[in-house]
Amino acid sequence: MRVAAFLDALRRLPVTTPERLTGNRPFVVLSPHPDDDALGTGGLIAAACGAGQRVVVVTLTDGSGSHPRSILFPRDKLVALRKAESESAADRLGLPIDHLRFLGLPDAEAPSAGPAFERAMEAILAVVREVDAASIFVTWGRDPHCDHEAADRMARALRRRDPTLQLWSYPIWGWHLDGAAEVDEPAPVGWRVDISPWLEAKRDAVAAHASQMTALVPDDPQGFRFTAETIAPFRGPFEYFFKVPA
Repeated sequence: MRVAAFLDALRRLPVTTPERLTGNRPFVVLSPHPDDDALGTGGLIAAACGAGQRVVVVTLTDGSGSHPRSILFPRDKLVALRKAESESAADRLGLPIDHLRFLGLPDAEAPSAGPAFERAMEAILAVVREVDAASIFVTWGRDPHCDHEAADRMARALRRRDPTLQLWSYPIWGWHLDGAAEVDEPAPVGWRVDISPWLEAKRDAVAAHASQMTALVPDDPQGFRFTAETIAPFRGPFEYFFKVPA
């Protein structure tokens, strides 16, 4: 089906609550970069933390690729900044800092196969087992970014290891795909989650990623920064989750 039809179907998914989606069970959020979790699942995380559910966010990469030419923020300083932003965002969502796990893979180099892929998958699987997670929330495999595609492959590999795991996709850059392009997937099956009670907390968490939202890193003209258009899908009262096809 075409991307436009897929996204339209996503926007029309039936509405549910965070509790119904997760069954009040522990879950893991797999975030390719140190902001994807707040963008795609911030409301869900805030709701779960408020209800006393156990949530762990696993961030694959270190975020070092967002401003590669900055002199003021060389790689190590940028990595430290982005980790601190993730911690600040978690605090605003009510997520304890020790529920954040950072795999520290280089930005834009998350593996899709081979020994590094297996090591990353084992690290995530250890977290899943530690918290007795019933589900994993992972960025959509059609998001046009190599790290998002790798995250999707890892989640699918985890389900092959443990078929009881429920996998839910959340789109980030998929919202901005060419509507006329074809997507080789069935129509999405899932839910729109009403996050209205937690929307302010989510917006605060997203704003905590100031290096991505503002001119905090001023000396890399080609550095990444969200625009009003690219941030728009994450500012509303719903988050969108659909089942990862087998």
